[in-house]
Amino acid sequence: MTRAEPEPSVEDAAPSLQPPPAGAEPDDGYHHLHPLTPLLRGWLLVVAVAVSILKNFAEELTVRSVTLTLSALLPAASAYGYCAWRFTRYRVEAEDLRLETGLLIKRVRHVRLDRIQSVDVAQPLIARVTGLAVLRLDLAGTHDGDAEESGTRLSYLSLERARLLRAELLARAAGVAPGAGEAPERPLAYVPPLRLAAAITLSPAPWLALGAAFILVTPALLTGTFAGFIAVAPALVGVWRTTFDRFATGFRFTVSESPDGLRIRGGLLDRAHHTVPHGRVQAVSLRGSPLWRWLGWVELQINVAGDARSMLLPVAPRGQAVNVIERLLPAVDVDGMALPRPPGRARLIAPVRWRRMRCGADDRVFVVRGGVLWQRTDIIPHGKVQSIRVVQHPAHRLLRLADVHLDCAGGPVRIHARLLDVRQAHAIAAAQAERSRLSRVAAVPIVTGSPAWTPLRPLSGARDPDAVH
Repeated sequence: MTRAEPEPSVEDAAPSLQPPPAGAEPDDGYHHLHPLTPLLRGWLLVVAVAVSILKNFAEELTVRSVTLTLSALLPAASAYGYCAWRFTRYRVEAEDLRLETGLLIKRVRHVRLDRIQSVDVAQPLIARVTGLAVLRLDLAGTHDGDAEESGTRLSYLSLERARLLRAELLARAAGVAPGAGEAPERPLAYVPPLRLAAAITLSPAPWLALGAAFILVTPALLTGTFAGFIAVAPALVGVWRTTFDRFATGFRFTVSESPDGLRIRGGLLDRAHHTVPHGRVQAVSLRGSPLWRWLGWVELQINVAGDARSMLLPVAPRGQAVNVIERLLPAVDVDGMALPRPPGRARLIAPVRWRRMRCGADDRVFVVRGGVLWQRTDIIPHGKVQSIRVVQHPAHRLLRLADVHLDCAGGPVRIHARLLDVRQAHAIAAAQAERSRLSRVAAVPIVTGSPAWTPLRPLSGARDPDAVH
């Protein structure tokens, strides 16, 4: 009789990263953050207290008071940073990431690997100086506004440790063996800095922000009042966000394809490495600015559940952007689909836009086109549709028109087919509900090693996701 092998324990089933130097980590599989973490966290407390003191006691500061304050503040900041580091540890297990935090109140959090939507290795400016990085996990099934539940941060790790941990988490989330290191990648698109700068210059938003700032700052300069300069602050923030912040975010932006998902890199001051696992993109949108049209440029945005970041390509030639979409959504011909437009009576509501409105579907995606100056193409896979609505405003009822809204996970992409004939709108909603149901059924994973597994015949109308087309 053959002796059965004992089942591996959680620790045995989850070999993690290369062991650190002796004495730096415990023997139970847990890992601490980088030893420099107390220094990086402690200075934030020092800066916050210093700003508060300068704001409230600027006129009463002396050399002696500053010395006494620093002599008490620096040890307190050091103690805070050390405790935050000493009592924070993590361990990769077979099905989740276990994270323990807290000195007085211990908190244990289990992050399920099958809920991971994306994994990001970010390097803020101070972390880049010290060679460290922040690992962020964005999770599904959480509220976008709940920062504690929608994501998990490990601040700070060495850059190499962060990359290895990201590779291991993505491998386990995909159900493949960990420990193979970071998967190879194939570049899909790159945004040169000069093209990005030209795209920002040709966008209306920076010029509108500059115009608003000029209009607001002129009275302040003429009157010399402090309140006038305060009123200019929002306009200056708008100028910053539409110019330098946009350039810094998209600097050397690169999109690559790898077995563990789509990899997105970019950033001038804060360098980010963002990985979106396969199948987690909920919707895609191609958008073009009026002055970009002459150069054939577009931007590409996506919806990813649990992730507020949406930019996939800040600017790219349309052909390159379409190629990226075809890699995201295989066998989808973005420009080859026949999309009918609304009935002629829709021009009474949208006399100019109705000629540009289009919508339609194939057996994989639903597509909406529209826009006169700012043209767009919005795409959603059938399996990502979460709800379908048929909406009629009072004017729509008079003209027997209706809008169809396809809702998916949060993000900037909205799928709205507008000004359709009311009977056509209800027919599209019913057909889309059936397509979404069949797509989700075809996408359900089946564990072939299970004793209860038996081959299933495809449903009528469903498409085999593993078939080659």
